[in-house]
Amino acid sequence: MKKRMVSVLLAAVMTLSLMGCGAKEAAKEAPAAETPVEEAAAGEAEAEAPAPETASDVKATVIWRAFDDQFQSGFRIIMQNEEKKAGGISLDMQDAANDVSTAISKLEAALTKGTDVVAICAPDRESTETMAQKTSEEGVPAVFFNMEPMETTMQTYDNIYYVGAQAKESGEMCAQALINYWNSNKEIADKNDDGVLQLVILQGEIGQQDVVLRTQAYEETLKAQGIDYEVLAMDTANWDQAQALDKMNAWITAYGIDGIEGVLCNNDNMAMGAMQACINNGYNSGDAEKFVPIVGIDANIDALEAMKAGSLLGTVLNDRLSQSNAIINVIKAAKEGKEVTEEVVGVDCTVDGKYVWVPYVIVDSSNLDATLELMSSISQ
Repeated sequence: MKKRMVSVLLAAVMTLSLMGCGAKEAAKEAPAAETPVEEAAAGEAEAEAPAPETASDVKATVIWRAFDDQFQSGFRIIMQNEEKKAGGISLDMQDAANDVSTAISKLEAALTKGTDVVAICAPDRESTETMAQKTSEEGVPAVFFNMEPMETTMQTYDNIYYVGAQAKESGEMCAQALINYWNSNKEIADKNDDGVLQLVILQGEIGQQDVVLRTQAYEETLKAQGIDYEVLAMDTANWDQAQALDKMNAWITAYGIDGIEGVLCNNDNMAMGAMQACINNGYNSGDAEKFVPIVGIDANIDALEAMKAGSLLGTVLNDRLSQSNAIINVIKAAKEGKEVTEEVVGVDCTVDGKYVWVPYVIVDSSNLDATLELMSSISQ
């Protein structure tokens, strides 16, 4: 019996010696089997840990002009929420802190790291040329948003896109909201009974494209609607609520609060500052005859709530939900080399070559509740 067992063992050893090389190769390809305890532990770890990125995920870097800007902050939260729903994409959010050199440093770091695509909201328009050049040199697609590059930049570089809304359209809608109020409430709106709409305009950063186009659209729309108007004052508050409050206070002192029959603002932050100045002077607090009509742009939650309270006349929805989904889908298409079409973008938009235009929506009593509910639900 012992001899037989020895013979069997010797035969097994010889067989294993012949199979040695093949076994080593197989060992390289196949992982060692897990014991039941190891399998259970692995299952628990998988249950507790979030799903890891897969090799097929598109890895994109998103550079924001400033995390602490109210509009940008809300936009970023919405995009992060949509990223989770979309799947197949990982977004690395970076803060440029409203500084061009910081934005360029963040871009260079992302390119060095090997990002698949970059999406950029630049601190200013001029810097988009430098950023487009850097991405082009590395062969990385770029999706600009909320700060449109110069037309020459868009023409010069391949694999570059812009997702945004037509600034002129928002200016037209902003002015239209004021016109609607003026025409419907002439008895109380025309405080000095001269038939002329006396108004002031609060602008964002001077020279920025949206500022220029929105402000031009105000006056073009007033003229096109046959409104006799006078711009008492126009100045920058740099998109900032506190600066707008100071400007409005100065204008109230200069013209009297009843001398200002309308306020058009390039964004909601400034509209809220102007509104607060009126409230501080006993206006815009519920009395229809003690009301200065103020209109902003963006449909920030605080502006929508002020509309419900009767303190703010109106705003224009800058549709961050649709823009977020558009940016995500354009990023994916750019990585995969797909043609960007309206079907690929997947939201209500117009695709014009390298441009994806998402429409603005005027907010009034007919859609205020729905817009507030939407913006509140997607900004959490």
